[in-house]
Amino acid sequence: MDVINFSRANCKNCYKCIRACPVKAIRMKNDQAEIVDERCITCGTCLTICPQNAKTIKSDVQRVKYLLKHDKDMAVSLAPSFAGIFSFKHYSQMISALKKLGFSAIYQTSVGARLIAKDYVKHYNNKEKPNLITTACPAINYLIQKYYPELVHCLVPVVSPMEAHGRYLKKTKGHKEVAFIGPCLAKKVEIHDKGSYGIDASLTFEELMAWWEEEGIDPLLEPVNEHENGFCDDANFYPIPGGSYKTIEPLIQDNWREFIEVSGKENCMLMLDELKKGEFHRTWIEMNACEGGCINGPAIGSIDRGPFKRIKCVKIFARHNSPCAESIAINQEVIPINFEKHYEPIPLEIKKPNEEEVKRILETIGKYRPEHELNCGVCGYNSCREKAEAVYNGMAEIRMCMPYMRNRAESFSNHIIESTPNAIIAVDIDMNVQVFNNGAEKMFRINSSDIIHKPLDLLFDCDDFNYVSKTKKNIVNKKVNLTQYGLITQQDIYYEKEHSLVIGIITDITAQQQARERRINLRQETVETAQQVIDKQMRVAQEIASVLGETTAETKVLLNKIQRLLIDEMPGEE
Repeated sequence: MDVINFSRANCKNCYKCIRACPVKAIRMKNDQAEIVDERCITCGTCLTICPQNAKTIKSDVQRVKYLLKHDKDMAVSLAPSFAGIFSFKHYSQMISALKKLGFSAIYQTSVGARLIAKDYVKHYNNKEKPNLITTACPAINYLIQKYYPELVHCLVPVVSPMEAHGRYLKKTKGHKEVAFIGPCLAKKVEIHDKGSYGIDASLTFEELMAWWEEEGIDPLLEPVNEHENGFCDDANFYPIPGGSYKTIEPLIQDNWREFIEVSGKENCMLMLDELKKGEFHRTWIEMNACEGGCINGPAIGSIDRGPFKRIKCVKIFARHNSPCAESIAINQEVIPINFEKHYEPIPLEIKKPNEEEVKRILETIGKYRPEHELNCGVCGYNSCREKAEAVYNGMAEIRMCMPYMRNRAESFSNHIIESTPNAIIAVDIDMNVQVFNNGAEKMFRINSSDIIHKPLDLLFDCDDFNYVSKTKKNIVNKKVNLTQYGLITQQDIYYEKEHSLVIGIITDITAQQQARERRINLRQETVETAQQVIDKQMRVAQEIASVLGETTAETKVLLNKIQRLLIDEMPGEE
């Protein structure tokens, strides 16, 4: 059931969630982290440590609002860790604030712990089972069912206090629906487990705070009712380490088992590994996925109290309230409700690559020999081989290897820097050379080893570099003549803030400038030649025109003379 996941827009590929996930249930796909539901134990660790707050959580708030509006009879089972999370003067303020949301009655889940105590003791006394693990924490139950299926027989076959309380409130108190409110995300999955029917919706403390804020409700401002008393005895120690044992201890007559309390997912896995090796016998093991107990649940919201202050507040609340009538009744009467639950193995199908396949994957990221396997853990996996297995199973991507990607990026950038014919020079604020590429060596006819960490002005006037260093203003496309090298250059000089460097990219434009000057000279010569031709042609034209003019005048005179002679010789005419 997809209860928790990451929002797609916010993932920054930091792999922090993978590093934190105890069972590596997070898959990287197209640079986006996503939780693989069948592998997840719903501990919520990945969401609490995500620096981008890129979380999505299935919320039952709208469903609860709908049920409250239509059925108007929904009770609350309030997890005892509330005493460490919320600020209040008296328990009655919490009741009042919850009833303002529309809930008909408020009860404490610690009643459920009392309800299953007798069943726990019955299994405690079963000497056919040398090791038993409490089943109040669903994240631990899922951990064992999925990753330690050979130890499922160690799980106490009893429902959690939450489920027991929900069944009790429906059958004994007559409530139609029950909502659980607590610090746990795994409870959102547990209420949908096969055979579960006691709880209809699971809200987190974080969701409750948001709902109160939406409605303008503050428990501290609610009136105090001194006569209001919750179920407040030893069962309220449940959310802190050792709490479950404290609840059943008075009922144990033959204390033949060793009690071991383990909290924190990594610690629980170490304990389970030792159990597999057969290193424990006759033990009663209380396991909690959250280190320090439920008061450190993943959905407690943003609060100012530290974890030890939370433990202190829970202890004060549990000790300073006397047992109520319901507590006494539950201890004395027989409750006609079945609280058994059988936990089945849910083995995962994880493919195991052979040595050749692992080697092939490692070689794609430049790891050809064992000494190339840095096992740095940046990708989220404990070793390069573990990450290779994740790649094989589609849980990780090749490029998640940070050293490989860094070397690749540096290789590309170095190749580009060293291949360019331009001179690339970087100097510090004291104008000492820090970077001097191949192009610079050729341009200035000096080896980089002879100029690195030495003043730039040994090569040329560095006034422009000094200007950029002091003003932080870049110089772009400036033409500079370096006569001592016979060069005409174009210089781009930039300030690099992060490392306080001034970087100059110097392009040799001598050939272009010379070619340009030749083109200019050629054009000038062409213009002059054209002008000379034009002038000459004009002179020729004028001379031709002059000659033509004289010839034409003489011709006219001769023609007129001939005309007159012809007229004089014609008879009968004057």
